Amino acid sequence: MDIIAPALIAFNAAVLVGFLGHFGVEDYRRFRDSQAIAAALAGELSSIITSLSELRDNLTKLKALADQEIPISMPEMPDQSSPLFEANADKIGLLGVDLAEGVAFIYDQIRAFRTSFQLLSKYHKINTCFWSSMLIGRCAQLIDDNKPKGISLVGSLKKHSKLDYAMLQPVRVAVLAVVTLLSLSGLFGAVFCLWH
Repeated sequence: MDIIAPALIAFNAAVLVGFLGHFGVEDYRRFRDSQAIAAALAGELSSIITSLSELRDNLTKLKALADQEIPISMPEMPDQSSPLFEANADKIGLLGVDLAEGVAFIYDQIRAFRTSFQLLSKYHKINTCFWSSMLIGRCAQLIDDNKPKGISLVGSLKKHSKLDYAMLQPVRVAVLAVVTLLSLSGLFGAVFCLWH
């Protein structure tokens, strides 16, 4: 009986450390994934935002032509994508509720802009200048309404990508450390009892 108690303590300690360690490692992996996704999306959105001022100026010029009923000329825009968002769309929940909501909203607004601009580029020759002007106005309004939100979101994503796990989850890290230390001390105590 004296040999069974330390062995049972050792077994329980090993199972407890393994069980809690698995959850701790998985939580940390998800946290690191969320940081990488946040950084990647921040980069992709920053790239899009960088081009908005020039695009907005060109839309103003196109709208002025369309409002004067001067036919506009532009090439057809091919389908555009956001490869980093599309590759990680199923993982944006890792960012947390607020960031996931912001990312979904901004990328839907980008999709709305691209759809409107693609319609304009494809059908401007067969529709009226008034139709073109309305669509150009919609594109410009989408930029005006969402550029500040996009800039704010990029800042939030960058902040998330630089978070420190231990500072974000101090109680979880402390509990995991204490349970691990207690379990390891029980394990070492059980091994010591078995040898003596």
